[in-house]
Amino acid sequence: MGAVSFNSWVGGVVRRWPHVVALLFAIVFVVVASTGMAYFVPEKLRDAALKVKNDANLVAQLLPATLPAPSKIDSAYWLPQNWTARQRYWFHHTSQGTATIPVPYRWFLALERPELSVRYTSLTDNEYLRRLGFIPSPSSKDFDASSPAYGYEDAKGVSSTWTASTPDNANGLPVGFAILKGGVDPTTGGFYEDQIGLTCAACHTGHLEYKNVSIRYDGGPAMVNLGEVERVIGLSIGYALILPWRFERFADRLESIQGRSVDRKKLRGDLELAFQKIKKQKAANDSLLTKQGVTDLDEGFGRLDALNRIGNQVFYTNFLDPVTGELPDPLLKGNFARNDAPVSFPPIWDTPYFLWAQYDASVLNELVRNSGEALGVSAKINMRAPAPGRPLFESSIHLSDIAGFEELLRGTDPFSSAEASGRKFDGLVAPRWKDAQNRFRGDPAWAIDENLVEKGRDLYRSHCFECHRGPVNDPAFDAKWPEDSFWKPENPDRSAKGEKNWVEIGGRHYFNVAQLPVNVIGTDRQQSNVLTTRRVHLPEALGLNPIDDLNKAWGCGLPADNAANPLFVLALMDVVGKTIDQWNLANNSSEKTKQQMWGPRKNCQNPRAYIGARVRRNGKDQDVLALEPQYRARPLDGVWATAPYLHNGSVPTLKDMLLPQGRRPSSFCIGSRKFDPINVGLVAKVRANDACAAGLTDFDVSLLGNSNRGHSFEGQETDKSKLPPGVIGPELTDTERRALLEYLKTL
Repeated sequence: MGAVSFNSWVGGVVRRWPHVVALLFAIVFVVVASTGMAYFVPEKLRDAALKVKNDANLVAQLLPATLPAPSKIDSAYWLPQNWTARQRYWFHHTSQGTATIPVPYRWFLALERPELSVRYTSLTDNEYLRRLGFIPSPSSKDFDASSPAYGYEDAKGVSSTWTASTPDNANGLPVGFAILKGGVDPTTGGFYEDQIGLTCAACHTGHLEYKNVSIRYDGGPAMVNLGEVERVIGLSIGYALILPWRFERFADRLESIQGRSVDRKKLRGDLELAFQKIKKQKAANDSLLTKQGVTDLDEGFGRLDALNRIGNQVFYTNFLDPVTGELPDPLLKGNFARNDAPVSFPPIWDTPYFLWAQYDASVLNELVRNSGEALGVSAKINMRAPAPGRPLFESSIHLSDIAGFEELLRGTDPFSSAEASGRKFDGLVAPRWKDAQNRFRGDPAWAIDENLVEKGRDLYRSHCFECHRGPVNDPAFDAKWPEDSFWKPENPDRSAKGEKNWVEIGGRHYFNVAQLPVNVIGTDRQQSNVLTTRRVHLPEALGLNPIDDLNKAWGCGLPADNAANPLFVLALMDVVGKTIDQWNLANNSSEKTKQQMWGPRKNCQNPRAYIGARVRRNGKDQDVLALEPQYRARPLDGVWATAPYLHNGSVPTLKDMLLPQGRRPSSFCIGSRKFDPINVGLVAKVRANDACAAGLTDFDVSLLGNSNRGHSFEGQETDKSKLPPGVIGPELTDTERRALLEYLKTL
């Protein structure tokens, strides 16, 4: 067809079907515009696509979520907490033996951010990772304890028999990233190269921002978005495979990192295998949830459904064939659960001395708690079948370092001082308001009204003491109510109930945290449901019988359970115990070493949680083991630095926590660390229906797992025995609320 006849044909089409032509031009325009958006602002395109049903959601899944704009930081500093700068750095970057990021370390360094930029944009750029919530950290090659850019200042730290080394962080990855050195995979027997894992510090290191200053502190709740980190890695690999220039830039970068050329054909094949594995696993997980008729909750910034994620990793993912992705037993599909119980990352100062850990007072032994966390963030472990040199439960966990983390947190037994007045925690201590206040001298927002503090102390004794007990470090409280001191082994009100304030186990003292049934405290029960209702199928090849195993090894006294599958919490305790035993066997640990790492506490479940239940099965009544959920109350030292509040992070400020539950914000924004020192917590919306800034998580308290009810001061009833569930005291006046808030700042 010649040019003239073609033009005539086009003209005829336009005259006959003008609406069709207009539609075609519209489609072309949208495609071109969308391509431009995807190239320059893919995050915005994803947000738009999510608002459209059907096919557009497929587009959304192929684009990164909008991340918050990077905040402006002029200076940073770490609050003094009884750790030296080197001890902090050791905690931040020492591997616990995990491979959380599912690609080799060198790939992670070479990958680009999932943005279709015309130039190379490193995935490990500090500003980008800061938008995901991570705290920048210096390179180990030039680590300087007084580096002003990162806020480290040397100080007196925890006394210890070991000297903190400088862990390998040559490329200056953020706090919480650690290198797992290459080794033999206990599942496959094949060699794996260096990988990146997350440490305790990734989730338990906090920071606040005020007037362009970053206030950092160890042991506090992080504001990371780990769910988005997972998506970012998959998208970065996918973009490198789809876009030729991205692959070439990736290969060039890898050659620069390695200092040698790479076989690009093999590299592409390896990249494709990694991408297909991630893609196949996600598709399989989504399919399982679809068949269950459920979906994951959006954990967003600052929260994680840690228990369900641990359960999925240990009792589902660990059973997948590393090559085919198949399960050895189809019943194991039932072990996969949705993420529907996200909680804030809890502060961890003081916790080595809590008799019971976790929000639900479910873990007694600290080595079990910490090793279970390591398994949950992808430590390598053989749970499929024993093989020569690869026994069941052999793992990559660094048990001695995990024990070292706890030692650094713990310090020495405070009861080594005979006098109560001399007792204190000398491991990691809570951040203090006055240390942050010193950085903002003259700013009235940080000022403390001492007259209100005195009134607040009396209110604390009346309304908070029953559960949170005496403050950890307030001499004025101890002088006014000496019998109620936090450091007294017995408080009169607890002695009357046959309880002690502190208990001694194996020569070590533990604070007996107060526990309340969930229906009494009235807060969201989703997290407690994980431990009380979730059960898992265990393959016979593992040889596990949790109740028998725990009773035999530790004398736990667990009652019989005739259910088909064991409770998840008991199965996890059994697996972690076997993993620790295997590590000790492989490392030929002496009895003294084992005792030091295990500590004096047993690997047993909280006896207050046991309740019997009878179910009708196959026409017969059977006894099964059930658990009564309990939430524990921790001391409130450092509470000012732990927003958002309640275990699920559903209340943005301390002031809101002191309001009647019906007056708390129904919606607020998560992801920014901008701090409100007046109301003590996150900077709130002006109006509930205001939109959050781009990239922030909009926390809606009406959603499953997000309830902000309970722990409420409301009504006029002063007799605590007559208070309804969820109410812990009468409504406070504005003046009382302000006074109590002022006192809580000082703890």
